[in-house]
Order: sequence, then C-alpha cells, then structure tokens
Amino acid sequence: MQLRFRHIARNALSSWLATAANMAVGFFLSPFIVHRLGNAAYGVWVLSISSVNYLALLDLGMRSSVLRFVSKDRATGNHQGASDSFSAALWVRVQISAAVLLLSGLLAVLFPVVFRIPPDMAHVSRIAVAIIGVSTSIAMCTGVFGGVLSAANRYDVQTGVTLAQLVVRVSGVVLALSRGWGLIGIALAELAAVILGGSLLVVTSRRIYPELRVRLSRPRTEVLRSLWSYSFYVFVQTVALQLIYQTDNLVVGGFISASAVTFYAIGNSLCRYADQFAGAMSMTFVPAASTFNASGDGAKLRNLYRIGTRSILIFGLPILVTLLTRGHTFIRLWMGAQYEHASGLVLLILATALMFGLANNTAGAISMGTDRHKFVAVCAFVEGVSNLTLSIILVHYFGLYGVALGTMIPSLIIHLVVWPGATAKMLGLSRWQIMGRTWGAVYLSAVPFAVASLLVERHVAVHSIAGFFAQTVLLIPVFLLTLLLIFRAGFRDTVLPMVRSRLRGRAAVAA
Repeated sequence: MQLRFRHIARNALSSWLATAANMAVGFFLSPFIVHRLGNAAYGVWVLSISSVNYLALLDLGMRSSVLRFVSKDRATGNHQGASDSFSAALWVRVQISAAVLLLSGLLAVLFPVVFRIPPDMAHVSRIAVAIIGVSTSIAMCTGVFGGVLSAANRYDVQTGVTLAQLVVRVSGVVLALSRGWGLIGIALAELAAVILGGSLLVVTSRRIYPELRVRLSRPRTEVLRSLWSYSFYVFVQTVALQLIYQTDNLVVGGFISASAVTFYAIGNSLCRYADQFAGAMSMTFVPAASTFNASGDGAKLRNLYRIGTRSILIFGLPILVTLLTRGHTFIRLWMGAQYEHASGLVLLILATALMFGLANNTAGAISMGTDRHKFVAVCAFVEGVSNLTLSIILVHYFGLYGVALGTMIPSLIIHLVVWPGATAKMLGLSRWQIMGRTWGAVYLSAVPFAVASLLVERHVAVHSIAGFFAQTVLLIPVFLLTLLLIFRAGFRDTVLPMVRSRLRGRAAVAA
C-alpha cells in the first residue's frame, strides 16, 4: 500500500506542477493583457472564452469515460476492450467537433447582438470567437488521447505537454500584444498552443500504450451504450460546472457591461486558480479509487480519502486564507489601484465559497472512480442552476457583488450540508470523522496563519508584489508549525520512520 500511495502522490505532484505553471502564467500574464487591451477589450475576450466554452458541453463526458474504461481494461489486460471504448469515444468526438465548428460560426455572428459589446469591437469580436471555436474543435478531437495518458497514470507526460503548450501560448500572446494584434492575435496564439498540445497528446499516448488500436469506423451499439451509461452523468456534471464557473461572466456581460466583466474576472480568476489546483490533484485519485473499489478494499478507499482531503487542504488553505485576509492588497499590487475595491470584494465572496468546496474534492474523485458519479452530477447540477438563478436575481440589487453572492450561497449549502452526509454514507464514516477529524484539524491549523496574516495586513506596509510574496512566504512557517503540532503523533509514527529508512538505504548504497 505504501508503494501505491507513493505512486498516487507522484501523480498528484505532477498535476500540481502543471496547475502551478498555469497559475504562474495567469498571474504574470493577466496584468500585461489587461493593460494592453484595456477594460472593454479584455472583457470582450473573457466573454468570448466563456461563451465558446459552452460548446465544450457537447463532449458529453467522453473523456471521463475513456479514463474510466481504459484504465479498468488496461489494468486487467483487456486491450481489445480498451481499444473498443477509446475508438468509440474518439468517433463520437469527431462528430461533435464538426458540430462545434458550425455552432461557433453561428455564435460569432450573434455575439455582438447577445452581449453589450462596443460597436467598434463587433467585427473583431466575431473573428476572435470563430478562431476560439476552431481551437475548441481541435482540442475536442485530440483531448480524448489525454484520457489515455490519465488511464495509464502518466500524469508526468501530461504535465510535459501542458508546459510545452504554455510556452507557445505565452510567447504568442506577448508577441501578438507587442505587435498590436489585439484580440485576434491572442486567439491565434491560443490556436497554435492547442495544435501543438493536441499533436503531442496523440504521439505520446500511442507510444505509452502501443497495444491500443484506434479505429474511426462506427462502433458497436453496445459499446456506445456502455460509454453513454457512464458519461451521461459526467455530462450533467459538466453542464453544472459550466453554470457555476462560466455563467457569472455572461451574467455580468449581459446585465451590466463588457468593462464590468474585467472587474469581476480579476477576482474570479484568483479563485479559479486555487480551484484548478485542487481539481488537478483530486483527479489523480480517480484511477486509484477505481482500483481499490474493484478489489473491494474499503480500508484503502478511506485512507485515500483522508490523505487526499488533508493534502488538498494543506496546499490550498494558505492560498485561500491569504486571499481572504489580504486579497484587496494583492489585487492593488497585481493589477492596479482601480481594481482594488470592486475586484477585491468579489474575491472575498467567492473565496469564502471555495474555502469549504476544497474539502470535498477528494470525495468527488472517489465517487467518480467508484461509479457513484450520478450523485456528483446531481449535486453539481442543483448548485449550478441555483447559482444561475440567484445571480440573475441578485445582479439587479447588488450588481457585481450580487453575482458573486449567487455563487457563494448554493456552494456553502452543498459543501457544508449535502456532501459530508453523502461522503459518510459512501465510505462508512460518521460526519464527525469527516468534518471533525479529517477536515477540522487542517482548518484549525490555518487559524494562527490567518491571524498572523491579518496582523501583517494591518500593521506592515507593502509596496510591491515581490514584497507581498516575501511576507506570505515568511508567514507559511506559522501554518506548518501548527500542522506539525496537531499531527505530531502521525508525523512521529509514519513520516519519521520512512525518512530514516530512506537514509539508511542511501547509506547502505554509498557504503
């Protein structure tokens, strides 16, 4: 079990590296893009991405089906079954990609009509939406090969592909904006990155799993039925996630203005970075949960839940606590003083919701890996519909902040009330074992760190983003020392023996 969990940890670390790289790029590139484009043009860009992302719903959950069925069949040596499932998913994706191209063309025509786009940007926005549609279509075709890498537990290769894409994307965006190519230049940079990433996914997946046979002929009906029986609820969940994460920008753009989208997106983007980090880690738990479930090993599933949940919270809470206590200052130093108040308050509301959402990421991954994804889909759908409804109602009363409140309220109810009970039933644990022993100890460890952050925010001035990061790094030991104090028994009985064993092994090799 130790070897297996170390392997899971390596996968999680690889995914974390990819997410951290995306976060870093977003952090350094966002101010450059905003200041080069201006509030209106940047708002149009966010609306373009958010709108086209809805076309990704046509995926119908096929990538998750590939991960589920290919990992299962590959583990049992059923390469024919894995090939059938993969080929069926790819066949469906190719048909969907053609539909995405047509729909993105229609969306490009209607885009300036649906949203409050400045008249002088209507033509450019149409071209940008069309290019983004082409990128989405290509990504949909090639992305299914990424499911093969996940099924083979080669998250290290996926990380390499992500980093290569980032290099192309960043280089392209900087070149485009430096040359004054605006929205169209950024869209073309994204297209180049997608083409490179897709090509690498195809090549690497074929080399890593050479037994996989790819066919583009119409698959058997029973194979399609098997895929759909799993992917339907993944599709429902994807729809819900789009409602939760993408609709906010559309509501702001439809009811307020394109410029207002920029203020909302700045606060929202910081929360999305933290959420993507947690999601990247938790998705590496899906194949492991599937394996443990197939062997009927409930103890390993519960161990995976405890270790995974605590790991995500340990890495995620310092980020969220910093955003909650010092978010306004961070935005002022990062983007400029004009965004400090509005974007900072949006950030405060959304980070409050995410604070408790992090705790259920591992439970969601285990549910996906153990064929309980129907519940995940239903929860996400209820949250998404509630989010959209409340956001549309509250935007009329509180503007930007009403949209954020519409996101926060359903999230808190789902993650503090519904998920703990479902997790307890799924794993055979009590609510106290989940919220008290698994969550509570890590949240308690974050309290001194939060107090220290508030004191620094109130009494120590900071005038640069580098100084802000330096202060945060110096505060991290407060969190780590509290963790060590609370988990001292586990550290003494588990971590120290492993470290000593490693040291003895290296000493023996050296001798």
